[in-house]
Amino acid sequence: MSSLLPWNSYRRLRPSSTSSVAAFAIAAILLLYYGLRGGSYDIVPRQEEAMVVWWILGLGFALGLLPRAKPPRGVLVPLLALALLALWTAIGLGFTQSGERTFAELARYLHYVGLLLLVWAMVDRTTWKSVAAGLLVGAVALCAIGLASRLWPSAFPTDYVVVNYKVNRLSYPFNYWNAVGAFAVMSIAMALIWSAHGRLLWIRAAALACIPICASTAYLTYSRAAVIGAAGAMVLVLLLSRNRWVALGHILAGAAGSALPILAIRSHKEIADATGGGGAGVVLVVLIAGCAIAAAGACATWFLKADGWRVARRTAWIAVVVAVLLVPAVGHSEISKGWNQFRTQPSAPPSADPAARLSNLNGNRYFIWRSAVRAFKKHPLDGTGAGTFGFWWSSTGGDEYLKDAHSLYFESIAEQGIFGGLLILVFLVGLTVAAVRARFKLPDAGDIGPHAALLAAFFVFLFHAGVDWMWESTTVTVLALLAIATAAAATSRPAEAPARLPVRIGVTAFAVVAFLVQLPGLASTLHLRASQDAFKHGDTAAALSKATQSINAEPWAASPYAQRALVEEAQGHLGAARSDLIRAEKREPTNYQHPLLLARVEAELGNADAALAAYRRAKELRPLSPLVTPTSQR
Repeated sequence: MSSLLPWNSYRRLRPSSTSSVAAFAIAAILLLYYGLRGGSYDIVPRQEEAMVVWWILGLGFALGLLPRAKPPRGVLVPLLALALLALWTAIGLGFTQSGERTFAELARYLHYVGLLLLVWAMVDRTTWKSVAAGLLVGAVALCAIGLASRLWPSAFPTDYVVVNYKVNRLSYPFNYWNAVGAFAVMSIAMALIWSAHGRLLWIRAAALACIPICASTAYLTYSRAAVIGAAGAMVLVLLLSRNRWVALGHILAGAAGSALPILAIRSHKEIADATGGGGAGVVLVVLIAGCAIAAAGACATWFLKADGWRVARRTAWIAVVVAVLLVPAVGHSEISKGWNQFRTQPSAPPSADPAARLSNLNGNRYFIWRSAVRAFKKHPLDGTGAGTFGFWWSSTGGDEYLKDAHSLYFESIAEQGIFGGLLILVFLVGLTVAAVRARFKLPDAGDIGPHAALLAAFFVFLFHAGVDWMWESTTVTVLALLAIATAAAATSRPAEAPARLPVRIGVTAFAVVAFLVQLPGLASTLHLRASQDAFKHGDTAAALSKATQSINAEPWAASPYAQRALVEEAQGHLGAARSDLIRAEKREPTNYQHPLLLARVEAELGNADAALAAYRRAKELRPLSPLVTPTSQR
C-alpha cells in the first residue's frame, strides 16, 4: 500500500487544517472514550484499549504509514525506562507472590508504552496545539458529565460506589471519588493557563468559564487531595505562565465564579449528600452565573491589556523563595497539627456535613506508606511482586482490604524493589526533561500558554499519583501521559520519509508481543465473569465449563481455580474442589482467601486437622480480617 504513492504525496493529500481538526477531535474523543468506560480501571476495558493501541502501531509501522512525526531523541530516555520497567516486571513473574496480578501490571506498563509511542509517532509541531486543545475539551466534558450525574442522577447509570459503599462522594464516571477529584484539578490547571494565554478573547472567556464546572465537580468528591492539589495547581499556573498578572486575575475570577455553585450545592442537601436531584435547577442557574462571572474576568483582563503587565523574573523568584520560607514559619502550628492528624487514625464519627472531612488530615495513608517502606526493607531488590502490595498489607496487620499502596512511589519500591523504584523515577523525570526542553525551543511566544497547560496537568498528576492510586486509574494517567508526551512533541518535525526497515520491523514485532500480552488476562477475566454469572443463575454446568476455559486462558492465575473450586463444591465434588484450591494457593501463597476456602472444604470432607491447618494459614496471612478473627479479639 505504501508503494502506491511517494511518501510526500500522502502529506500533500492532508492540508494542515484537516490535520489540526483531526488531531483535536481524536484527542478529545480518546479521552472521553477512556473516561466513560468506568475510567478504564477495570482490566477488560483497559486491556481492550491497549490492544487497539498496539494494533494501530503495529499496522501503521508495518505498512509504512507511521511514524508521521520525528520526535526529539530525548524521548527515548522515558520510553526506554518504561520498557525496562515492563521487562523487570516480566522477570518478576519468576518470584512474584501472584503471577496473575503481576501479569496484569505487565500489561498495564505495555499499554502506557504504546500510548506514548503512538503520540510521538503522530504528533508534531504542526498539530500539538490541536491535541492540547482537544485534551482540555475532553477533560472539561468529563467533569461536566460527572457533575451532571449528581444533579440529575436518574439520567445516568446507577453509581454503585455510592450505593455499595454508602458514601456521598462523587465517583462517576471513574468509580472513585479521588480519581474524579484529581482529574478535575488537572482540568482546572489546564483551563486556567489557556484562559491567560489564548490568542482570541472567546478562547480565554470559554476556558475560564470552565473553572466553576470543574471546581464544582472537585468539591463534590470531598477529596482532601483535590483541595491540596488545587492549591498546588494555582502555584503552578503562576510559575509556568508568561502572563502572570493575567493568570492571577483569572485565578481570582475563577474562584469567585466557583464559590457561587459550591454554596448552592451546600444549600441543597439532596445534591450535597447524593440522595437525589432536588434543587438541580437552582444549582444549574447559579452555575451558569458563576461561569459568566469567570468569563467576565477574562474579558476584563483582555480589555485592560493585562498581557503587557510583567513581573520581573528575579522578582518572581524572590517571591517564591520568600513564600517557601515564610509559609512554614508562619504556619508552623497548623502544619504541626496537620502532621499529627495525618499520623492518627480517624476516631470521631462522620460529621453531618460531607465537607467536614476537608478540615482535617485524619486517615490511613501514613500507615499504608509506612507498611510499603517496611515491604521495601524486607525485599529491597526484588520487591513483593508487581500488584501484590495488598497481600503484604494484609499479612502485616492491615485492618482493611487494600490492593494498592495509594502512592505510585511507595508502591513501586514495595512491589518492584530498588530497580522498579529507580526506573519509575527515571521515567517520570525523563518525561519532564523532554517536555521542558521543548518549551525552551518553542518558536512562538504565543505557544507558551498551551504548552504550560500540558506541563501543569502532568505536574498536578505527579502529586496525586504520590498520594493515591492514580497510576491505576487509567483515565487520569492517560490524561497525564498524553499531556506530557504532547508537550515533548511540541518541536517534533514532520517525518519526511518512512522509518527505516529495521525500525519498522522492530516496532511491528514489539507491537505483536505487546498485543498478545493483553490476551490471557482479558480472555481469562471474561470467562471467569461468565462463570460467576452462570453460577449466580444456578447453571453450574455452564459455570464449571467457563471456569475451566478461564484456567486454560491464564493457567498461572489463581482466581480461575478458586472459582472452579466454588462450583465444584456446590456440585458436591469436594475432592476436585480441594485440589483446585490447593492449586490456587500455590499460585498465590500469600493470599488468605484460598486457605480460608480450603478450610471449609476440608471441614466438609471431614478432615478436621487439615481444616484447622488451612484456617491457621489464613489467619496468619490476614490476622485482622473479620472472617478469621472475631471483632472482640481484634
